[in-house]
Amino acid sequence: DWGIQVPINEKHVIYVWFDALTNYYSALGPGSERCEKFWPCDVHLVGKDIVRFHTIIWPIILMAAEIELPKKVFGHGWLLLSEGKMSKSKGNVVDPNVLIDKYGVDAIRYFLLRDMPFGQDGQYSEEALVKRINTDLANDFGNLLSRSTSMIDKFGEGQIPTPGPVTELEQEIVGLAKEITTQVDLLMERLELNNALTAIWRLVGRANKYIDEVAPWALAKDPSKRDYLDTVLYTLAEVIRIVTILATPFMPRLADKVWIQLGIEKEIDAHSWESTKAWGGIPTGTKINRGEPIFPRIDLATLELNEEEQPGKSKEQEGKSVKAEVKNTDTEEIPGVAQISIEDFFKVDLRVAEVINCEKVPKADKLLKLQLKVGQEERTVVSGIAMHYQPDELIGKKVILVANLKPAKLRGIESQGMILAASDDKGNLEVVTIASGLESGSVVK
Repeated sequence: DWGIQVPINEKHVIYVWFDALTNYYSALGPGSERCEKFWPCDVHLVGKDIVRFHTIIWPIILMAAEIELPKKVFGHGWLLLSEGKMSKSKGNVVDPNVLIDKYGVDAIRYFLLRDMPFGQDGQYSEEALVKRINTDLANDFGNLLSRSTSMIDKFGEGQIPTPGPVTELEQEIVGLAKEITTQVDLLMERLELNNALTAIWRLVGRANKYIDEVAPWALAKDPSKRDYLDTVLYTLAEVIRIVTILATPFMPRLADKVWIQLGIEKEIDAHSWESTKAWGGIPTGTKINRGEPIFPRIDLATLELNEEEQPGKSKEQEGKSVKAEVKNTDTEEIPGVAQISIEDFFKVDLRVAEVINCEKVPKADKLLKLQLKVGQEERTVVSGIAMHYQPDELIGKKVILVANLKPAKLRGIESQGMILAASDDKGNLEVVTIASGLESGSVVK
């Protein structure tokens, strides 16, 4: 601890002792090379409840000591649970170390930075965490890496090929990569970290869509398309390289795992932030090393079994909540419809799905067989809507799918989910569709 004299006027001087605040500066070692390098800091990050100490008292102390002020002070929000702010007295504190052991530090960092607008309060629940991991990390980025390395391994003899001719599709992706790299720089300067991650995942989504558009497996069957196939494989590898670099500040352990799979762990020039400014940084001829999924999908059913382990719930409280739910079902507000809790609602996985094919089920007047694209997955769903729709009316439509419904066999066809539709007492029925440009696989909240 140390202190300074702060003059109030000609007669009065306050001798201020301070420890915690000065540690930001004194810990660097005043006068040392380290202090010269890191002070004044670019961003002084504090919780919103102590902003006044760090924007009034702390600057006064620094100015009195003739020390430069931080360039920027940023107050971040709170992470809230459904019952409000975390509190030791309530016993509802979530231990981050337990979550890290369970899901990995990169996944936890990604969720908090993606779902919590920096500067505002954010909501936490383990269900939301798992859904974000499954959707963004496992389905989107993990699937892109897995599919790309698999195709390079199969069609490129395990080496990143030299690209051949390019089309408008590749030019679009190169332009998008440059646009997003610039955008991420600006967003991070403004500390809009969640928006920066959203921008990065636009490139991930575009690359996954690109795979479906060019169908590398079909190109591989045509010897005359060999050169273009090399372009496709190189494009995918380069997108993964750029995305990984942009995502590294958010997920610092991600890069090493990806570089090993792409075979460029020693290519330092291909790892730098500056290298994202230009297309073509991944070396051709590099031998890849396919590995296990970086972000394996998490079984939501397993998570439900672990709900009893959630912090902040005593056995007595769990008993009360069960009794409360039983009581609610006895006093229904809507005749014939039981009330459910938010936990019950979170068990339903609703996804945007695109109808890519539709046909009538033979010898079944009421049934249609729909082929749905759900992100990178295809599913078959049998629906009793044939009396209301012709098959070609639905092709190209984006519908809402109950994605985690247990499969059932109808007329010998396994139906992998259910699409949502509305009906009235006059017999009218209409399938619920999405009119916007939301990608298939998007989560309905």
